[in-house]
Amino acid sequence: MLKRRKRKLQLSFHAITYLIIFIFSLSIYPTTSDACSCLEPGPPKEELKRSSAVFAGKVIKQIDENENNLIQSSADQIVTVLKVDMTWKGINETEVIVYTERDSASCGFEFKVNNSYLVYATKKDDKLHVSLCSRTTALTEATQDLTELGDGKKPTNQVSVNVNDESNESTNLGFFIYLAIMILLLGGGYRMVLKRRRN
Repeated sequence: MLKRRKRKLQLSFHAITYLIIFIFSLSIYPTTSDACSCLEPGPPKEELKRSSAVFAGKVIKQIDENENNLIQSSADQIVTVLKVDMTWKGINETEVIVYTERDSASCGFEFKVNNSYLVYATKKDDKLHVSLCSRTTALTEATQDLTELGDGKKPTNQVSVNVNDESNESTNLGFFIYLAIMILLLGGGYRMVLKRRRN
């Protein structure tokens, strides 16, 4: 009888342990959404009219506020700071911030630090957003666009963008939420084991 009880307790403990490991493994991997779906962008001059800002610049900094979070989404916003070399519309600053989703699955555009791009951005909530669906491309592949857009202007408003990196705050919040869930699960498992021992 005692052996059966011990065996049942061991099985319960193992089941709880496997459940915790399973939940932990799910939270480690980033969540993704369906593939990006959008219309093919129009020719350069058409997209110039549609866009809030069109400029060429070099990426000098990127901030991913959820980079160290246990739970991530393909729709997380990535902050990208560019040093503007030439502008055709919408901005006259030497540095600018644009936002894009983390992953191409959510139509995010993949910027790389120290690379230069021709950017077509739209304004949403007073922020410039860049999408995979726009004509945004590496500057080395933008020959047709540059020819059709014609001569741009050098930005004259000298600014130095200061972006507050709040990644530590969001990381800590995610960690504490995760820790609270783990404590609740372990506490519940421990109570179940004690209850079965008493019976």
